[in-house]
Amino acid sequence: TYFDVPKDIKEAKIKNIYTDDKNREKVIKWILSYIKDYKKGNAGNGLFLHGNFGCGKTYLISAMFNELAKDKVKSVIIYYPEYLRSLKSSYGSSSKDEFKDKFNEVKYAKLLLIDDLGAEAVTAWERDEILGSILQYRMQEHLPTFITSNLNLKQLEDHLSVTTNNKSERVKAVRIIERIK
Repeated sequence: TYFDVPKDIKEAKIKNIYTDDKNREKVIKWILSYIKDYKKGNAGNGLFLHGNFGCGKTYLISAMFNELAKDKVKSVIIYYPEYLRSLKSSYGSSSKDEFKDKFNEVKYAKLLLIDDLGAEAVTAWERDEILGSILQYRMQEHLPTFITSNLNLKQLEDHLSVTTNNKSERVKAVRIIERIK
């Protein structure tokens, strides 16, 4: 399932991964190994990939998901900022099931890619009730979660702090980062 994902990501293929950049070699090897391990029944934890805009983070994970889809493995890929906007707009809708369905599809996905975490405008509700709930459940149930971001973990922690001079906000951000780790 895709949520606000461009066509090239939906059609990403392992065979089309750009391999000329030596900086990507370790990640590509990890992805190929993950596919083999997953097919043997070892799902693992997932991966946090960060780097510059346009370096192919989302494409790499999407290609992996598409490869696993050949074996009927279901996955969900969400562009996180747009997912939050859509979730918010469905919150007060006349169909209360719309919000619940959108939320649960992501929360319970066999494989999940949260794309571009850190690009959203953060509110405490989104951080604690949406992201925190999704990550907590997935961690407890050992569901692989993949996250891409332009921010490293320290920058993401700062971003998720909402107001950096509020100590309780910092603690909540640290809890999210620990779940990502």
